Amino acid sequence: MRKRGMLFNSSENTNRSIEAEANRFNLKCLAVLCCFSVFCGLCNRIGVFAVDPFTMRVAVAATIVTCFLPIAIWLVHDKALKKPESILMKSWFKYLIIASTFIGIMITCVTLTFHAILLMVLPGVFAAQYPGQKRLRRWVILGSLILVPAGVYGGLLFGIVDLNLFSGTVSKGVLPLADRIAACPPERYWSLFCHYVIPRYLALLVIQILLFGISKRNTILTQQQMELTDRANDEMKKRNDLQNMIIDRLSSVIESRDENTGEHVLRTKNYVRILATEMAKDKVFRDQLPPGMIEEIVNAAPLHDIGKIAIPDAILLKPGRLTPEEFEVIKSHATKGGAMIRSLFSDLEDQLFKQLAEEITVYHHEWWDGSGYPKGMKGTEIPLSARIMAVADVYDALISDRVYKKAIPSREALEIIYGESGTHFDPDIVRILKEYAKRNRLEEQDT
Repeated sequence: MRKRGMLFNSSENTNRSIEAEANRFNLKCLAVLCCFSVFCGLCNRIGVFAVDPFTMRVAVAATIVTCFLPIAIWLVHDKALKKPESILMKSWFKYLIIASTFIGIMITCVTLTFHAILLMVLPGVFAAQYPGQKRLRRWVILGSLILVPAGVYGGLLFGIVDLNLFSGTVSKGVLPLADRIAACPPERYWSLFCHYVIPRYLALLVIQILLFGISKRNTILTQQQMELTDRANDEMKKRNDLQNMIIDRLSSVIESRDENTGEHVLRTKNYVRILATEMAKDKVFRDQLPPGMIEEIVNAAPLHDIGKIAIPDAILLKPGRLTPEEFEVIKSHATKGGAMIRSLFSDLEDQLFKQLAEEITVYHHEWWDGSGYPKGMKGTEIPLSARIMAVADVYDALISDRVYKKAIPSREALEIIYGESGTHFDPDIVRILKEYAKRNRLEEQDT
């Protein structure tokens, strides 16, 4: 088989890509938290919550600033400044996102008290998306140790009045800070730690163990899949290299029968690559020649004359002019080559390569005006791969010595090809060849 483009990225690059996707998702979640904070502020205005209006406004503003900070940095870095590497790929950016999440959730929990308990799990949910982040997990656990008491005691002093938090009888509704402090003697704080903080610690601990356990399991499964993919990819590369060697050796054997050394195969392969690459830049062929297609055509090109194996030496190596009957035998190498391709590569899974190899082998002697062989195809009926091969094959035949002719200079060969635009060759391919030759001054070369 042939090389099929770039191999899979390394594990490190894959992990960075996973982190970047996690960062992108978490930024969207931070944007949702900003909207949620604004929504809570509106609910407080219509009486759904009973938080001091000034406290609520400060809380909403602080949450928006905190949660929007990573989003703003990302927008400036990636969108405004258009840096070459996205900030989402930076290893420190996830810590900024998690820190912003903790601060935003803490502000919300302090303000809404018991209404926002479930939000405490969000930092752990965010962190669990990053693969193999032991250090990050330690920071999340440490942040949770701060978040829970801050939510309980901050809610006691500033948030919605939860009568269960106070030891004495207090009024409902908005309660000034001084009254809150007076309603909670020092021993009450220890009681709140035992009955509020510790149970929430335990709940968060269980949830985070589950989250990080699932994350670790997914990371292991991903790594195993990557290892299997790498092994399969390595095996595919070995098979590619082996088949490339077989194709090159087989092509050299074919060419050596008519006193060439295999250089024709290497040269035409190079010409096909140059032509196809230049064509891919042109609007006429851009959609027909993606990078993978070009590589397949290049790898199939050496097989274009495989049918010559079936041609007798007396005809193939004849130095003089062929008789009409002998020429018919020579022409049969195209169809015979196609049959060989189908037989040799019958077990090959790459259907595209088999198709291209057969097209090149059978149809590279078709002419644009329909006067070629073996089927007399015309114009775009001729497969694109064969039209490219036709130009490369004729050019190399013109500039090379053969048993029946001497080589001619490159500039003369190009003029002959230009002159057969629209008759032998695809006019657009000749146009692109002419532009390439002019840029590289090939028309000024004598050899």
